[in-house]
Amino acid sequence: MIHVLSKFAVIPFYPLSLSILLGLFGVGFICFNKRKIAFFAVLISIGCLFFFSSPVVAHILTRGLESRYAPSFSYPSASAIVLLGGAEVAKLPPRIYNETNSHADRIMHAARLFKKGYAPFLVATGGQLAFVKEFPGSEAEISFSLLTELFEVDSSKILLDRNAKNTHDNALNVLDILRKHNLPATVILVTSALHLPRATAVFRKAGFTVFPAPTDYVEDTYFQPKVINFFPNARALMESTDALHEYYGIIGYKLIGWM
Repeated sequence: MIHVLSKFAVIPFYPLSLSILLGLFGVGFICFNKRKIAFFAVLISIGCLFFFSSPVVAHILTRGLESRYAPSFSYPSASAIVLLGGAEVAKLPPRIYNETNSHADRIMHAARLFKKGYAPFLVATGGQLAFVKEFPGSEAEISFSLLTELFEVDSSKILLDRNAKNTHDNALNVLDILRKHNLPATVILVTSALHLPRATAVFRKAGFTVFPAPTDYVEDTYFQPKVINFFPNARALMESTDALHEYYGIIGYKLIGWM
């Protein structure tokens, strides 16, 4: 139940939803002849949409998370490289192969680090949220197929967490998998740089020694002050929304005690 609630609880606080709600409040106040309040509600609605659609704002919000852990050319030895799910697209029609989404760097980076020999195993994680989207198998199994087919990772070295529905589940399931293989809870954690602060905190709270391995960067270190980057756009709105999703996730996980 908590998986469902966590997805729906924050929807009203995303920029687009918030702007729509404020606009609806404005319409409601007009119906009750509260024109001054309606004007401010609509003004705030437009301002909210404009603000979070700004590339400058998107850059600041995103880099606030992506800069927490620096990338590295090398890592200490670990029990496993943990690949967090979220980069996979199932072969639902019209697709005839499993594919990746914009987070494909997660899979590539996990394969890269495994082939460099930092760990004897690679743990692919991720189940599915049926109330969001149904597909055959799990995210972990899709990652398995991509890792073996495209990157020629030895299938016997890939361990699967097929049941996780969120980052907290990932940590507990991976801990159980490592214990079953008599391996210490020391991992190289691969996920998007935006998601890494929350993921690292969750895994450490679960008892892991974590070596964060950020990838899938959205923003460069420095914002380029080109004229076009000061105009609002849909990409910046989506980026701001993704960043806010992580900030809300951090707050929620702390309140629950998961990090």
